[in-house]
Amino acid sequence: MDKRTKRPREEEECVVVEKRVCDGEFWHWDADETVVFLRREGLEQWEQAFRDHGITGPGLPYLTEVLLEKMGVSPLGSRLQILHCLQKLWQISNEAMKVFNDPIHGHIELHPLLVQFIDTPQFQRLRHIKQLGGTYLVFAGASHNRFEHSVGVGYLAGCLVKALNERQPELFITKQDMLCVQIAGLCHDLGHGPFSHLFDGMFIPKVRPDKKWKHETASVQMFDHLVKVNNLEAAMTHHGLRLPDDLIFIKEQIAGPLDNSNVQRLFLLTLQWPYKGRPMEKSFLYEIVANKRNGIDVDKWDYFARDCYHLGIQNNFDYQRFLKFARVCEVRGKKHICTRDKVRFGFILTECVFIDLVHVILI
Repeated sequence: MDKRTKRPREEEECVVVEKRVCDGEFWHWDADETVVFLRREGLEQWEQAFRDHGITGPGLPYLTEVLLEKMGVSPLGSRLQILHCLQKLWQISNEAMKVFNDPIHGHIELHPLLVQFIDTPQFQRLRHIKQLGGTYLVFAGASHNRFEHSVGVGYLAGCLVKALNERQPELFITKQDMLCVQIAGLCHDLGHGPFSHLFDGMFIPKVRPDKKWKHETASVQMFDHLVKVNNLEAAMTHHGLRLPDDLIFIKEQIAGPLDNSNVQRLFLLTLQWPYKGRPMEKSFLYEIVANKRNGIDVDKWDYFARDCYHLGIQNNFDYQRFLKFARVCEVRGKKHICTRDKVRFGFILTECVFIDLVHVILI
């Protein structure tokens, strides 16, 4: 009787363990789940060493070749094999990336899922929308489009989130987090109309003064439409994204909390977390594509560099330096992306130059 009652329970527990391992959320793994992963990778001979040292999921990013040697793992080839298998847990893709030759960032690699977004008609329409509106009538070189800017923002979003992940593994940034941040960067300008800000800043207020048009809101609506008509849900699920949570996370990065415009104000008063896509422990992820806290985000990184290049003026902000000094720090219970004050000064200086230039063009 005892065997009959215990066996189904044990089988049920094994199914739960296998499911958690398949989900890839290694930071939640206990010792048993870590051992299951080793077996799946054909490394069962070292499971006792992992058990003896109490290795769990949160400790996996900190394992090095030296630590494995102290644990008794030998020869060197076995230690390197273990490290290679562990890298799969946080490596964004094992598939071949597509290479784009960008005039600003050089040869950049994008994940196959991002390429599927780029190849849709809704994204391709950005090739026909001027980045700087009618500015090319004054600055002849400023005829670039929203398409290349969006590709650049998607790339830079990946650069920043990967740099944070490599420098601070304790943040437990997942492959899903990285993909969602890159997709948000790629799709943040989908809602722009003809001549970009001229459309929502001057045309819409003239023809529809009753309508409060924001290209961010339109971008979210276009994103939903793009995903639906191109059947991208299956592709997103295939690459490990969880729907609808990750869809919500992507849209929140573009336009902020989706409920209403007063949610952020409510958060300041009640300290209730306004986002649903990710918990407050990952609040820093919302500061990559569209930083509502201080305005320093990869969207500006790209258009500072890209617009200066096509306008023929000097860019005083170096995002590569920002990447070197970027750290996630906890401030008043929330995690924020921080950097040195000197780096921030260069950003502010470039932003002031842009504001003055816009005033000159409008005059």
